[in-house]
Parts: sequence; C-alpha cells; structure tokens
Amino acid sequence: MPSRTKTLLLLVATLVVAPRLAWAQTVVVFVDGTRMEVQSYEVKEGIVLLKTKEGKLMSVPRSYVNLVATEQVNRANHGSAEAGRPAPLAPKRPDPAALQRETIEPEPPVPAPTAPPPPSPNLPASPPPVWSSEELQVSLVVPSAAWVIEDMPPSFDVAASLANSSTEAKATLALIRQKLRSSGDFKNVVRDVERSISQAPGFQPIANGPLTLEPYTAYELRFVKHAGFVPVFNRLVIVYSRDLAYVLSLTCPETRTRENEADFEALVRGLVLKKSRKDLTF
Repeated sequence: MPSRTKTLLLLVATLVVAPRLAWAQTVVVFVDGTRMEVQSYEVKEGIVLLKTKEGKLMSVPRSYVNLVATEQVNRANHGSAEAGRPAPLAPKRPDPAALQRETIEPEPPVPAPTAPPPPSPNLPASPPPVWSSEELQVSLVVPSAAWVIEDMPPSFDVAASLANSSTEAKATLALIRQKLRSSGDFKNVVRDVERSISQAPGFQPIANGPLTLEPYTAYELRFVKHAGFVPVFNRLVIVYSRDLAYVLSLTCPETRTRENEADFEALVRGLVLKKSRKDLTF
C-alpha cells in the first residue's frame, strides 16, 4: 500500500475515533510506520485479515504489517484504558461466511504427468538402416523408414532405387560403365555428364563443383529440369574410388526441396564403396 494512501487512512481513522478516546483502540502498524484503527485483525499464513471500523473485511500481505509493533501498541492501549473503561470485549473473529466471500485465489493444481501412449502394434516394420549389395560391395545409409528400397540385379547400370512417397522424392545409384585409370579419366566422366544434362529440355543450372566426401573424390551438380509443367529439383553426386565411379541421383518437386534436403545429404554421406572394378564378380 503506498505511503500516501496509508496516511490518508490514518487521518480518517483518527477523525472517526476522536469522540471515543476513552475506549482502547485496536491498531495495525504497517512496516513504514503508518497506523490504521480496525475492529480486529488476524494473522493467517501469508496474509493479515483485517476488519475495518466500518465492518468491512480486507486482507493485506503479512510482509506489509509490523506485527511486533502492532502487538506492542495494542498492549499499551489496552493497559492504559483498563482503569477508565469497562473490560473490553474480546475482538470479534471475522465472520466465516464473510471470509468465504473474500477473493483469495488458490494456487492452480499442477496436472499429473501423463505417460506417452504405447506404440501401435500394427506399425509396419522399418527397413534396415543400411542398404548394401554383396556383388557390388556398395552400401547406402537409409535416411528413414519412409524410404522404400528396390534392390536391382547387379549390373553396370542401376544398382539400387529408392523412393519416398510422402515427400515425392526418388534416388538412384548407378555404376558408370567406363573404366577409370586415373583422376583425369574421372574428370572426363564429369564433363560428359555435365554436357549430357545441359542438353535436356528446360534445364536450369543451380550450382556445380567439387564436393568434399572423404575418402573419395566427388563432384556434384544441382539443377532444375521441367517435367511437363512441373519444375523438378535434381542433385547428381558423382563419386570416384580407385577405378570405379558411381552416380547418385536425387530428384523431387522443386517446391519440396527443403523438406528432402536432410535426407538427400544423409544418402550422399552414407555411400560406401568397398571394391574396385577388378574385384567385381559379374
């Protein structure tokens, strides 16, 4: 309560009780030294319930009231009035019905934690986290259970095909037919691939250049190509290892590029080549 407000209350209380100085007063002393005459007061936990001279109930935080000074003042007032007035009536306790009308908000209950629902027994089994081909000795990390893998017969063409119907994404891993003897041969393969895709109708380049993909030498191309009236995002990663080279191609509608970005990166980073061309058995 501001000091000015409490001072005004004190002045009002003084004017009201002036004709009745013969009677002992019950006074509440606030922490800033101001006083207020009341019919009664009661300390209840963190608040002090007051019954004003007009019979109204009010409550103030306990920290606002100097309880020690309040008790001392009331003890002195009551003691000095003993000889000159009838025995004081015991202070009336606040009316329980009136106290019930006080707006003292209870603390909101804390909801009990609920256990997560058990997994549905009918969920389809997740595909293996890694796809691999024994014949080609090549493997890919599967980004999530949404990707469906179709194993292909070992050949110098498509080794594996993957699809994610929820994001309309597709991925293909293919082995390049050309025999590579050096990094110079790999550069020629990259140049041939770039020339081939640039001649496709609706080709729009985005970015191309070397890609850090330890322990392999790699090169990537990103572009958009129109399929009918739909622009399709493409990412090609060409990977060279000893005398082998693979092309990992990734496609999805251009509008869904961002939601497929993390899965595309996981496919590229999860590619492992284990054999050279001379070790292949087909």
